[in-house]
Amino acid sequence: MMMCAIEVDWRDFFPYLGWIPNRSFETRVLTTEARRTALMQALINQQKERIARGESRMSYVDFLLAENTLTDEQLLMLVWEAVIEAADTTLVTTEWAMYEIAKHPEKQEYLYQEIRKVCGNKTVTEDHLPELPYLNAVFHETLRRHSPVPLVPPRLVHESTNLAGYEVPAGTQMIINLYGCNMNKSDWDAPEEWRPERFLDGSFEVADMYKTMAFGGGRRACAGSIQAVNIACTAIARFVQEFAWTLKEGDEDKDDTIQLTTNRLYPLHVYLTPRGRK
Repeated sequence: MMMCAIEVDWRDFFPYLGWIPNRSFETRVLTTEARRTALMQALINQQKERIARGESRMSYVDFLLAENTLTDEQLLMLVWEAVIEAADTTLVTTEWAMYEIAKHPEKQEYLYQEIRKVCGNKTVTEDHLPELPYLNAVFHETLRRHSPVPLVPPRLVHESTNLAGYEVPAGTQMIINLYGCNMNKSDWDAPEEWRPERFLDGSFEVADMYKTMAFGGGRRACAGSIQAVNIACTAIARFVQEFAWTLKEGDEDKDDTIQLTTNRLYPLHVYLTPRGRK
């Protein structure tokens, strides 16, 4: 589905030819949609069978099934939304965070000491996240410096409006350049630098933690934002708690990206040294 999102349909460039079929494009999209539906339906059926056997309800799917008010189509979409909105982007953000942490040993040590102070010899869990402000800053600074989705999917303008001095007619498709916003020197000091401390500055309010707009906003904000924060922050904390990360020589500046999300063009190569807990 991620690849279908960046598939080019030539009819988008020539709207007056939109009535002409584009069989290859339509076939790829429909085939991918069928595979997605089959996968989600199999997951839902698996949970229904488990419930029928009398096993306890613990998952997100169990909660949706317990509602008994959702149509099959609504159920499929809600399950898929949780997968697509907190899978690839969360993985990408975690990888970039570990790249930056390995690249900046002094910041890695600061994060490690924060984790030790809060968790001691215990394994860090989601319950500890509210007590780890620097970890939270690392996560949000990574979202800013390496926007997981640099271009927001197109939005359709329903009414003609004036935006920053530009007349935008109804029916226009708009794409927001989040990467450009997050690298704007008028909004960020030295935006090319990865500095988690900027999110610990007293000038930032709690609401500003979402200043990067990585999760969007309003009614169409990312439904998986809380899930993404919990998964990524817990993973980053566990990685740092268990290992000291050092970049392989020569990999310090290999940060090219490709595809819809900001995947690294080159694999992340690091040396891991077990820390051991005392």
